[in-house]
Amino acid sequence: MEPQNSPACGWHRADILAEVRKRGSTLAGIARSVGLSRHSVYWAMITPHPRANLAVAEFLGVSASTLWPQWFDEDGKLISKTPLPRPRPRLEPSPRHSSASSPRQTAA
Repeated sequence: MEPQNSPACGWHRADILAEVRKRGSTLAGIARSVGLSRHSVYWAMITPHPRANLAVAEFLGVSASTLWPQWFDEDGKLISKTPLPRPRPRLEPSPRHSSASSPRQTAA
């Protein structure tokens, strides 16, 4: 079963990871099977790494252009080296007052 994603943007990296896990493997396992470091395959989820991307696509039984159409053409040739935008971290609101600024009560 393929995740429901727009063909223009490919699969979301979480969907790719979930599908790999559903099929009983991990990205590290795929990396070992093709002689890459696990870091290469994890990094390939956000930036093009042809050997790692093609290994993941082959494991899932889909083309690299199905997973990453912005990076690969229909023949599996790299067309762009532009990485995906990184998600911005959510900033937590700072506390209104801290223990250092609150008045201290003294014992009588």
